[in-house]
Amino acid sequence: MDAAIRDGRRIRRTRRIRAFSAGLLAIAAAVTAFVLVGDGGVAGRRDVPIEAAGRSTPQTVPPVPPAPMASIEARTFSIRSGSDRAGQMREKATSAAMLHLLTQLLPPGRTSHFAVAPEDDLQVQLYLDGGSGPGVVRVEVDKSAPEKGAEPPRGATARVTIRHMPDNCLESMVVDAAWPDGTVVQVEVPSCLDGPQLPPAPPALTVDEAVRVAADPRWGVTMDTALITVGASEFPSPPVID
Repeated sequence: MDAAIRDGRRIRRTRRIRAFSAGLLAIAAAVTAFVLVGDGGVAGRRDVPIEAAGRSTPQTVPPVPPAPMASIEARTFSIRSGSDRAGQMREKATSAAMLHLLTQLLPPGRTSHFAVAPEDDLQVQLYLDGGSGPGVVRVEVDKSAPEKGAEPPRGATARVTIRHMPDNCLESMVVDAAWPDGTVVQVEVPSCLDGPQLPPAPPALTVDEAVRVAADPRWGVTMDTALITVGASEFPSPPVID
C-alpha cells in the first residue's frame, strides 16, 4: 500500500512538471508582472496590466462567469542565469549530486532528513532549520523532448513561475524555472512536514531564496562531473522519500 502511494505521488509530480513545461506560454498569458533579473540580482521590475496581454469586446466574450482559481496565485518573469560553458564535462545527473548542489544553494541553517526519489528519479528533499524550526525543501528536475526539429540550446534566460497554494500545505509555494531546451526545475516549499498529521512547519525558503535555487544553471538532467563526484562522496546511500 505504501509503495503504491509513493508511486502515485511520483507519477503525479512528474506529470505536473511536464505539463508545466508544455503549457508555459498559456501560464504566461495570465501573468500580471514581468521581472527581468540580471546576474547580480533582481532589477528592472515593472508591472504590466492584464489588459496588455490581450483585449476583447463584449461581442467576443460569452456571458459566462470566470472559473474559480482554486486559491492559486501565480506570477511569471524572466531571469538571466547563465548558460553551459563550452567544453564543460557533464554526465547523467544523480540524486546525490542534486543533494550536494542544493546544500550549496541554501541560506545558512541546519540541514537534515536528506532523501531521494526511488528508481533514480531526479527528485530530492531535505529539512532546513534557519532558527525557527525545520521546514522542507523539495527539488525536481525534468526535461521535455523537442516537439520537432533539433533540440535548441540551453540558453541564458529561464522563465520562472511562482505559485502560492494556501489550501495545500504540501505545495504552499512552488517555483518553476524553464529553459529553452526543455529543462524544467521545480522547487517546492511546503508549510507542513510529511507525516500522518501533516504538522505545520515554517517555510524553509523565502520567495527570493526559492527563485535563486530554481534558476541556478547547474541543474539539469546532466550535471557537472565535479558535482556528481562530490555528491557520491557526501551522500553515498540517502534514504528514499516515503
